[in-house]
Amino acid sequence: MYKSHIVRWDRLFLKEEDIMFYILLIVIIFIADFKIKAYIEENKEMHKSEEILDGKIILERYHNKGAMLNFLEHNVHLVKVISLSLFGIVLLLFACLLPRKDNRIMKLALSFILGGALSNIYDRFKRGYVVDYFSFKFLKRIVFNISDICIFIGSFIIILLSIFKKK
Repeated sequence: MYKSHIVRWDRLFLKEEDIMFYILLIVIIFIADFKIKAYIEENKEMHKSEEILDGKIILERYHNKGAMLNFLEHNVHLVKVISLSLFGIVLLLFACLLPRKDNRIMKLALSFILGGALSNIYDRFKRGYVVDYFSFKFLKRIVFNISDICIFIGSFIIILLSIFKKK
């Protein structure tokens, strides 16, 4: 007896509302960080710190012209090229995975990375620097923004996925 294998396309691909969740997450991260950066630029003095949450978090306006930890700060053009190239690679991977039903956690991680990266890339091209605005009491010398945290969270999720991947 021959058994026909019918492909159920509805089981392979996500519904539009599921796809919109990931895209909306990217947009929310971008807009939230954009609004906070605009507030910081308009209302905070450069390098003047303000402690909040019992000193656990320090608000400080800082302009980062380089990559992470101001790496390559004297070669802004190269930082822009590298940032845009990496963003394009992650976006391509995301676009390939997005319509599929599997890899939901990977798509979530890539959404965090893309939202954060998009905000920082916008800053690099619009302002010529990335606006960073907070640090932790135990890391006073390193100033972050929400986008950096989202990129870190997405990257951390991907690392965990690769460690605990089913074999």
